[in-house]
Amino acid sequence: WMVVAGKEFADHLWSPRFLILLIVLGLAALIPMYFVADAIRTAAQALNGQSSIFLFMFTVAPSVGDTGVQIPSALSFVSIVGPLLGIVFAFDAVNGERSGGTLPRLLSQPIFRDDVINGKFAAGLSVIALVLTLVVGVIAAFGIIRLGIVPGAEDILRIIFWLIVTFLYVSIWLAFGLLLSVLVRGAATSALIGFGTWLLLTVFGGLITGVVKNVIAPVTGTL
Repeated sequence: WMVVAGKEFADHLWSPRFLILLIVLGLAALIPMYFVADAIRTAAQALNGQSSIFLFMFTVAPSVGDTGVQIPSALSFVSIVGPLLGIVFAFDAVNGERSGGTLPRLLSQPIFRDDVINGKFAAGLSVIALVLTLVVGVIAAFGIIRLGIVPGAEDILRIIFWLIVTFLYVSIWLAFGLLLSVLVRGAATSALIGFGTWLLLTVFGGLITGVVKNVIAPVTGTL
């Protein structure tokens, strides 16, 4: 599986998909920082000596001028885009090989079928981890250079822990995309099912969990 992962990782790095995602995520990380810079600088001056000022760059949702339009914070943006990354790098991992005619030649080699799937999973997760780490590095560099806010040891540890949890969360969607690529023969169909599931859970997830919560453990009486 390591051989498959290495080949898939190299293919992902030089693919237009990776470059486009890197540019889009980079712009999505820098644009909120541009609008939130003054607010963070003011907060840093007012809270001088307090901890975790550096993490404001990841949690503050800035407003665009006087328009009232609010841009999602970096934390909210990653929570929305993370599942999409998992689906994008996995929805055609196996059925794309099948439609391209390379899957029979690949499986004719002395390799197990689960090694092919595990290698593709490891390669996709490695690329996503690289992209998210680069985005976090860009945000951190912006805060250090533009705002002069230096992170402390606690801030760095919290960011690392958040990245690890984010990788685990994205890996669930990556595994779901791989499952679709195995079960569904058409890449377009698996992409449609994956994006539809993501949209359903993103838009109606809170409503669904609220209904289930009220059925299982309804809140009665006063606070």
